[in-house]
Amino acid sequence: MAGEEAAELQALGSFSALIGLHRDRTTLDIHPADGVPAVARLTKVGPLRKRAAYELFTGPGLKTPAGQLSASGILDSAGTPVGIVNLSNGKVPDADIHPLSGGLRDYVVDNPSHWRVVQPGLPALTGRAMDGPTKLFHNAVTDATDKIGIDIWAPDYFVTLTFKFSAPGCEGFTVVLTSRKSRLDVTVHDPRVDRRLILACLAALTLRVMRHPRRDILDGLPLWRPGRNRKS
Repeated sequence: MAGEEAAELQALGSFSALIGLHRDRTTLDIHPADGVPAVARLTKVGPLRKRAAYELFTGPGLKTPAGQLSASGILDSAGTPVGIVNLSNGKVPDADIHPLSGGLRDYVVDNPSHWRVVQPGLPALTGRAMDGPTKLFHNAVTDATDKIGIDIWAPDYFVTLTFKFSAPGCEGFTVVLTSRKSRLDVTVHDPRVDRRLILACLAALTLRVMRHPRRDILDGLPLWRPGRNRKS
């Protein structure tokens, strides 16, 4: 269960993640409700697709370190694994997934219906598309295009996508992703699920599923600063 530094986060039954995409950093601010200050922040150096772990901060001013995470899982503030998100569709065993290996490995698939959220003491939660629009963009056809490297863009930018991660004996949680608002909304159905592990799943959804023109632009920009290439 979450430590003291993440107690406020763990108490949330629902929350939203607002994504900030910048050239020099990527952030996810966690809000209990609209108009309420963030209770946690994920931040990493560089644009979204940079291979770097997020730092999780909580507490007053969001200055208390509460762990490190990536799209594949999370370590708590002491460096102990909290859980993993297996994005491989069974190609890699859960035991071989490191929490900080990230979501840019060759074995990663883009369809959350093939992901597993694994927390010790709970059954592994598997993803499921929950409505028609979500199934339209995450199905056998899109799986096939993913395998051969064809990226079908655009239409899912304009719709909300809903995924539920659950298992027999654990109702898990539901995520609604709205690309055009750079926002993810979470409803927790089982209080045993560690909210920090849910944040790792949100990092995976942001990386592999979210569509946003700003992300594609920033991914192509070099990390440049005035004077960086200036001769001394």
